[in-house]
Amino acid sequence: MRKLGIYISLVFITGFFLAPSAAFGDMITTAQTRTREFIHTAAEPGTFATAEKISNTVGEGIDWAFDQLILLADSVQLGELSKGIVHGVGTGFSDFKVEDYTNRGLDVIEDLSKRFWLQDFRRDVLQNQNSQVKIKPYFKIRMDYNSNVFYEPEAPKTRDEVVWVFTPGVSVQVPFGEDNRYRIGAVYEARINEFTKYDEHDDIGQSFGAVANFKLTDDFTANVTEKFVQDSARSGTRSSKRVEYMDQVVTPSVAYHWRNWSLEWEYQNAIRDFESAIYRTFAYANNAFTTRVLRDLTPQVRGLVEYTFSHYDYAADETRVGYYNQFKTGVKGALSERTDVIARLGYQGREYRAHDTQFDIPVFDFLLKHQLTEKAKLDFYFQRSLQESQFTNNRAYDEKLGQFSGSYLFNEKLRGRVGGSLAQHKFQNEAATGALLIKRRDLIGSMFLGLDYAFRPWLVTNLDYRYERSNSNNSNFDYTNNVLSLGMSMPL
Repeated sequence: MRKLGIYISLVFITGFFLAPSAAFGDMITTAQTRTREFIHTAAEPGTFATAEKISNTVGEGIDWAFDQLILLADSVQLGELSKGIVHGVGTGFSDFKVEDYTNRGLDVIEDLSKRFWLQDFRRDVLQNQNSQVKIKPYFKIRMDYNSNVFYEPEAPKTRDEVVWVFTPGVSVQVPFGEDNRYRIGAVYEARINEFTKYDEHDDIGQSFGAVANFKLTDDFTANVTEKFVQDSARSGTRSSKRVEYMDQVVTPSVAYHWRNWSLEWEYQNAIRDFESAIYRTFAYANNAFTTRVLRDLTPQVRGLVEYTFSHYDYAADETRVGYYNQFKTGVKGALSERTDVIARLGYQGREYRAHDTQFDIPVFDFLLKHQLTEKAKLDFYFQRSLQESQFTNNRAYDEKLGQFSGSYLFNEKLRGRVGGSLAQHKFQNEAATGALLIKRRDLIGSMFLGLDYAFRPWLVTNLDYRYERSNSNNSNFDYTNNVLSLGMSMPL
């Protein structure tokens, strides 16, 4: 019977493709015609009128919505208020001779540095006229007051602390080749953390980043980036030392452009390791492969489809070995002269060698950058994704994240900043922490206000206030921290 069924199926399929019936012939001809039209439209240079209308409509709508903020600000006279604040600060500086004394001192320092070393150093080393290599050293110093330096759930007043952070660094840019079509860049910095009361937590961290861009032809480019961080995360309690870790990520990629199409391939190798044997079980190596196809929809907006396969390998705990497959599709580009967007929607599925929980969820990310006025900028970012977990027996957690930031240039020297974030973390497995055995749920929020004042191009001061709060159904992860920071940056 099975052979008879197969035979009948083959006869039916053969008849479908070969029978000279008008119906079958019309269907085949129609399918062939539509396939040719699709291929011709896809391969033909140009964009799509309908997509351009939709893009323009959405861009105009976003611009209009943000313009209402400007009208609202005008109605409550925020512009006059900001001018009054700037004028008041300037008047205060003048009344107390702060600006006068500061300028006199800076003039002396600038004059001495130019006379004895800075001018020759910049000419001969940093900006050598015989070389295109650009070297830019910098130094940053910051003082952080923390109301709860160890993020403890019920922190007594004695947990406040002043931490000094000293950060020397240098960046290098090396363009070369015909028309400088190749470029290599790198930046290195060290971070020296000095605790005022709890000096047993003093540590030194460092970061290194490098990028190489090669435009091999007009249509073919290759890039390599590397990020290296050796640092320590703040411990959860005073009795435990800061957790020292090392992250290294190397990402080579290539891109080929043909007419209105781009095809991109990307490989990422990431390594995380810990100094302490206690955390060594969470050390992993991650290898991810991404293929991305982009097509011009309008002159300023591109559609994209991408697929990522990512594998996690834990040398100290084979039960944590796992992988995920992820598909995303979306758009990126400029909706208007003032609004840029990246929007992607997809699906991610994770599997682990020893885990009975399903990790299959819709994922998305959305980034919006808007130039509100010549002096004001706004950024918004939202995402949902699965993140690798290092919490007890949980392999991954579901993260929903929202962030915003804005900046306003009061004048050529003073800039204001504001922003915040809110993240929800859901862990799917029950875990024991102390006497609690629950599925952990965290809601973590923060807000910040900041001011930057440029006394000179080589001397910029920063004043920031940041509020941090974590609410969790596991009280071990509840905390509140207030941070007041005063910093100074000196780029040469």
